[in-house]
Parts: sequence; C-alpha cells; structure tokens
Amino acid sequence: MNKTDKIKQILFKIVPILLAIFFVYFFLAKLSVDERKDILLSVQQANYFWVVLAVFISLLSIYIRALRWQLMIKTFGYKTSSSTVFFSIMSCYLTNLAIPRLGEVVRCTMLSSKYKIPFDKTLGTIITERAIDLLLFVFLFVGALLLEYDLFYNYIANNLNIDVNKYKLLLILCLLGILFLCLLFLVFRKKLKNNRFYQKIKGFCLGILQGMKSITKVEKPLLFIFYSLLIWFLWIFGTWIVFKSMTECIHLSMEQAMTVTVLGNIGVMITPGGLGLYPSIFATTLNVYNINLSVGYALGWINWLVSQIGVLVLGPVGFLLFSNRNKTK
Repeated sequence: MNKTDKIKQILFKIVPILLAIFFVYFFLAKLSVDERKDILLSVQQANYFWVVLAVFISLLSIYIRALRWQLMIKTFGYKTSSSTVFFSIMSCYLTNLAIPRLGEVVRCTMLSSKYKIPFDKTLGTIITERAIDLLLFVFLFVGALLLEYDLFYNYIANNLNIDVNKYKLLLILCLLGILFLCLLFLVFRKKLKNNRFYQKIKGFCLGILQGMKSITKVEKPLLFIFYSLLIWFLWIFGTWIVFKSMTECIHLSMEQAMTVTVLGNIGVMITPGGLGLYPSIFATTLNVYNINLSVGYALGWINWLVSQIGVLVLGPVGFLLFSNRNKTK
C-alpha cells in the first residue's frame, strides 16, 4: 500500500468522526443557555417505559436483519446460527461507531471464521443488503416528501425566508440538465469506455443491479422482501413509540414518525451512527410539526440512544463470544 492510499484510508476513517464532533458542537452552540436547560428538563421528564419498549423494538429490528442475512448466506449452501449472525451484526455496529465501515469487515470475518464461508461471499451479501436498504430508503424518502409536501413547503417559505418559487425553477433546470447529460452520454458512450471515473460509476451501478438480481437466488424471496419491509416498519414504529415518552409529542402519527425516521437516517449515512447530526435533523423535522426545538432535540437524542444502547451492551458480547471461540480452537 502506497502513501497516498494510506492517507485516503486515514481520512476515510477520521472525517466522519470529525463531522460528528462538528455537528454536536455546531447545533449546541446555536442553543441558548435556557434552551439547553429545557432539553435536559425534557429528558428528565420523559416517560422511560416507552423508551425501554423502543429499545426492545430496536433490538428486534436487528434480529430480523440477522434472519434476512441468514437467508442470503444460505444461498451459498451454508447453515448458520441466528444468534451468531445477530451478535456479529451487533459487533459490526459497535465497530462502526469507532471506525466507520470497518464493522462490515468485522462481521464478515466472524462468520468466515466460524462457518468457513469465503470472505468475499459474505461481503457480497452485505453489498446486496445495502442495495436493498438504499432502494427502500429512496422509496420512503420520496413518499415522505410527497405526503408532507404542503407542510414542508409552508415551513420553508415562512420560517427560512426562502423564496420557494425560485427553487421550483432551479429544480426544473436541474431536471433539464440531467436530461442533457443523458443525451451526451448516449452520444459519447463509446468514447467513455476507457474513462476511469465512468468505469467506477458503471461498476457501482452494475453491483447494485447484480445485488438486486441475487434476491431471486434466495430460497424464500417473499420472506426476504417481508424481512426488508419489516426492518423499516420496526424503525418507524420505534420512533412512534418514542413519541409517546413526551406529552408534547403523543399526538404525532405513524405517518409523521415515518417522515422523521427517514429524514433522520440521512444523518446516519453521514456520521458514525448519526452521532450529532441525527438528533438535529430529528428536531428540525419535528419543528415542522410545531414541536418546540428543545423538546425535539431531547427526543432526538433519546431516539438516537435507543438505537445505540443495545449495540453498546451486546456489541462487546459478540466480541467476547468470538474471542472465546478462538481460544477454544
């Protein structure tokens, strides 16, 4: 590995963590002393019965993810234990909190070590898994924006001092620009064959398509689809349960929980586990529904902790089980 590759790897690991620290500082710095006190008060007054229930729902969603991964691994002819797969995923999430994306290597290594599954095959299933999750995210993201279009339109126009009509024109111009680029591609596609950047994009797109096609190889494709939908449902349902922990948010619906969950997941894609950014997006989205920002931040941090408590508790258990198994061998 040359020096440039080493620098890239270091930046790839450090930048998301620095971003997380930046977002925590940036959004806390914007709050007044009274608002920070209100956040702490809201956290203290929350009904933790609903929070604990949400933690179990979060763990159930991860267990369903383990069952879905089992189905994918079974296509290679390997039988796995659901508990081992579950704990490998928990260890993966724990690793990702410290070093983003290294967790995928960790869980592949754990399964490869126990069941002698080739590493590249388990890694391939994770790429497929990510492709499915990304597709569902895009579908739900578009659905959430369409369902709440008028509400977000009015909020942006009234609170952010932005002329939304100008952005409509910008959106039209962007769509025209995309169409123009597609036409250019059709005209010059033969000349692009040797272009390195084009090859990378093509490889990425083909990888997603191959991942989608691999679902047909799953023994129970309908069960696989059911698990994929159930994972997202449990995330949304868990958010709705967390709403119940504060009197100001009890009235919020499952539809609003879907919007908050989907938009909040943008933060998870950018910083490790969504640290710093997830609660901020959560609060800003709730503000659209006339929920005070202080309450929104408090609820955002609670919901973020709900998704991490199981990881922090059970993630180390996965590492212990794996290390003890190696000692026995």
